[in-house]
Amino acid sequence: MKKFKQFMINNNSIIIDILYYIYFIISICVKVFYLQFTTGLSINSSYYHDINVNAIRAAMCIVLIIFSLFFLIFKKKRNGALFVVNIILSVLFLADTLYFRYYQLPLSVSLLYQLKLISDIGGSTGSLFKIKDIIFFIDLPVYIIFALTKRKFKKNYPVKVIKRRYAFVASIIIFAAASLMFNNIYKNVNVSLHAYDRNYAAKDLSILYYHYYDFKTFMDDEIQRKKAVTDEEKETVTSYFKNKNNEKIKNPLYNGIAKDRNLIIVQVEALQNFVIEKTINDQEITPFLNAMINDKDTIYMDNIYHQVAGGNTADAEFLVNNSLYPVGSGAVYFRYPNNLYNSLPKAMIKNGYKTYAAHAYKPSFWNRQKFYSNVGFETFYHLYSYDLDEIIGWAVSDESFFRQTLNKINIDDKFYSFNVTLSSHHPYDAFIGMDNLDVGEYQGKQVGNYLKGARYDDYALEKLFDMLKEKGLYDNSVIVIYGDHSAIFEDQASDLTKFLDIEYNDYNWKKIQQIPVFIHVPDSDINQRISNIGGQIDILPTVSNLLGIDMPYALGKDMLNLPNGEGYAVLRYSSVMTDKYMYLNETSTVYDMETGKELNKDEYINDIRKKLIDLKVSDIIINKDYFRKINK
Repeated sequence: MKKFKQFMINNNSIIIDILYYIYFIISICVKVFYLQFTTGLSINSSYYHDINVNAIRAAMCIVLIIFSLFFLIFKKKRNGALFVVNIILSVLFLADTLYFRYYQLPLSVSLLYQLKLISDIGGSTGSLFKIKDIIFFIDLPVYIIFALTKRKFKKNYPVKVIKRRYAFVASIIIFAAASLMFNNIYKNVNVSLHAYDRNYAAKDLSILYYHYYDFKTFMDDEIQRKKAVTDEEKETVTSYFKNKNNEKIKNPLYNGIAKDRNLIIVQVEALQNFVIEKTINDQEITPFLNAMINDKDTIYMDNIYHQVAGGNTADAEFLVNNSLYPVGSGAVYFRYPNNLYNSLPKAMIKNGYKTYAAHAYKPSFWNRQKFYSNVGFETFYHLYSYDLDEIIGWAVSDESFFRQTLNKINIDDKFYSFNVTLSSHHPYDAFIGMDNLDVGEYQGKQVGNYLKGARYDDYALEKLFDMLKEKGLYDNSVIVIYGDHSAIFEDQASDLTKFLDIEYNDYNWKKIQQIPVFIHVPDSDINQRISNIGGQIDILPTVSNLLGIDMPYALGKDMLNLPNGEGYAVLRYSSVMTDKYMYLNETSTVYDMETGKELNKDEYINDIRKKLIDLKVSDIIINKDYFRKINK
């Protein structure tokens, strides 16, 4: 007992340090635990849910990694350094919590470029703060007690050399063990979800990992973005737009015919062109949209390809509002949310419009909260803006979504309202029991459920038109309707090709990846069916011409005024669709667009390369933040 007591006296400084380090690790983990649950990032139904347990384990590993690195870096004043780290993390965690309660996502490095988002919550801080949030700082006085206690004891035993040697070895062991443990946790997480919603990064691997992931992706993109625009790149972009402007028709048809009208764009989830004018068991799948085709005021484009990539729905939004292509990896919404874009919302604001975006899902999903603000949407209605009075699929039904959105918009001013629907979202299970369409042999199958979903979309869109008429908005608006991306994956190809009565092959499968585009201009007497090939990138220049708004940096084409009367669509992964041929980059094959007959690629390679310049120009504009740099 005497020996133990003497050991304690001789080594009191080391013991206090060890207790200090244990306290540091525990206090940070407790703060992470509290943040995860008070914000709802963790699953609140059970503390012991596997996802929650893994997140806390991951947090412990990250704290141990931070701790061991500080031991290796700081030979002296380690305790002080750890105390500073604790303060920084405490402030960050509190900021994350308050920001999350307002915007439903933690802070991001990119917000430094969007200080308005942060300042917006300044006046609400008092209401956002809860007394229990004091947990982020309640541990700090204990560190002072540790420091004062340690100072009272004298070092009567020469342990410095041993202490440093042991500390170094222990740090290496802790770092290696924590890294291995974290790697094992990481391997069992579906990290692909993090590209869709960064809240999943925090949910799966803790808020600490979220900030690492956010910082890493931000820096990767900033390095690329901050590279100077080379003379060659500038010449490529300048020449491209010069040639494009030279090819434009000087006095385009219908220019300004809808000037100063409200613009209402509806992006319909998974609406593909093959359901339009199609019947099943003698029933029209989309009776309302079919009737619109023959309406005296409707432009219908029946040969438009979707051009989305890894950003899927968000890519479609980007294409339509910016007339640029999505990036080849990830999503523009996450990778380049702070670029300067010559967007449609900004152009509308310059022309005296109020701008609204509406999507009844989480504002953090696809990073919409940040991106919408940057491209000029002044108001964003999201999941937490709606009364969930009728649920179909992921959130409020499309019919209710349309009704509530129209009730929110200030209709006294001319406006641009961009609406992204959600009810008909894959895998369409919400429509299994719906009896709005007899799908026969496809009942209970994904294709059958999708057809019911398309019928519901058609119904909801008809209701939207009724609502616009009731509110006196119909006559003074332009209404644009289009689909965002493919509805059926290739694992269901056999049912879909059977329904469409086509053979399954590369040519046929690619050919059906089309989305319908309707542009309705009441009292315009413009009734056209455009069958030229086009893409979602062409919607913006077509609509802006009708509104009489100049969009000089749009990469798309005005489908009502095609140069040479020819259309084409470049897909993100370098496939090319034209009125004459289809080039599939994945197989390096060219087909006759009409017959599907394989053609000699060499005869078309020059035209293919010419059209692929579109992608090159778009990549320069996005990757280099081109518009910001040339405006300096």
